[in-house]
Amino acid sequence: MTLPGSFDLKLAAAAVVALCSHPASAVGVVPPAAFSSWACDGICGSLTQDGDITLSPLGNARYAYVSTAESAATGLSPVALDANSRGAGTEQNGSRLISGSFTANPGDTLDMQFNFVSTDGKGYDDYAWGRVVNAADASLVAWLFIARSTNSSSGKIIPGDVVDKSEFDPDQMIVGFKDFAFNSKTVADPIDWSPLVFSNGTCWKDNADGCGYTGWLQSHYSFSAGGTYRVEAGVVNWGDSAYDSGLAVDYAGLSAPAPVPEASTLSMMALGLVALGAGLRRRRSTRIG
Repeated sequence: MTLPGSFDLKLAAAAVVALCSHPASAVGVVPPAAFSSWACDGICGSLTQDGDITLSPLGNARYAYVSTAESAATGLSPVALDANSRGAGTEQNGSRLISGSFTANPGDTLDMQFNFVSTDGKGYDDYAWGRVVNAADASLVAWLFIARSTNSSSGKIIPGDVVDKSEFDPDQMIVGFKDFAFNSKTVADPIDWSPLVFSNGTCWKDNADGCGYTGWLQSHYSFSAGGTYRVEAGVVNWGDSAYDSGLAVDYAGLSAPAPVPEASTLSMMALGLVALGAGLRRRRSTRIG
C-alpha cells in the first residue's frame, strides 16, 4: 500500500526503464559547413549556377565540385573497375574532396545532393562517387552515390556496376530513384559546364546518349553505429584522360564563398582594363578628329 504523498520506488523504476527503452530521436548530421574545411586532391572548387548545372534543390548560394579536367592527381580511386575497359584499362587522372570530420550517433541521418556530368562513354568508364568513411583511417562506412560513364541514358549510369548491389543499392539510397532519367545532350545542344574546360561542349561520339548529366539526386543514409566520420567525393578518368567528367556536390548549410582571384590573375585583369581604356581613348580621339 502506498500512502498519499509517499514515493513509490516501483513506479520510479518503471519510469526510468521506459525512458531508457526510448533512445533519443535521430537527428540529421552534415559535414562542417565551411567548404574551406574540405581537403582537395586535383581540381576542386565551388560554383553558382553554371550552364546546365543549376543550384541544387537545397537553396545554397553555391555548390562544391570536382573535375577530371586539367587535374594532375592520380591514385585516388577507391576501387578498380573490371578489366574490359579500353585504352590503358586502368585509372587515370582525377580529383577528390574530403570533408572535415563530424560525429554521428546510431540512427542519425545524412542527406547529400550529387550531380554527375560526363562527356565520355563505355570502355573509357569515367566514374564518380560519394561515400562516408571513418575519420581515423578512411575505411569505408557506406557508399552514398556512384555513377559511371556509359553509352546509354539508361539506369546503368547509376550504379554503373562499380560495386556490388549489396554494397550500394540506388533504390535504397537515392530518394525517388525509380523516377531517375539521365539528361542526354546532343550536338545541337551540347553539355555546358565550365569545370569540364576543353571537354566542355563535346562528347566522345556525336549524340551519344551517355553524354550529359544526372541532375541533382538526393542520397539519404542512416548511421548504424556512432563515431567520427568524413565524407569523400571524387571523380576519375578511366582508360585515358580524354573526354572529362565531373561531380557537383551539395548539402544543407554548405558555405562556399566565391574564390578570390590569385595575384597573377588580378594583375592580368588590371592590364586588360588598362588596355581597354587606352583603346577606348584612341577610338574617341579618332571620332573627334
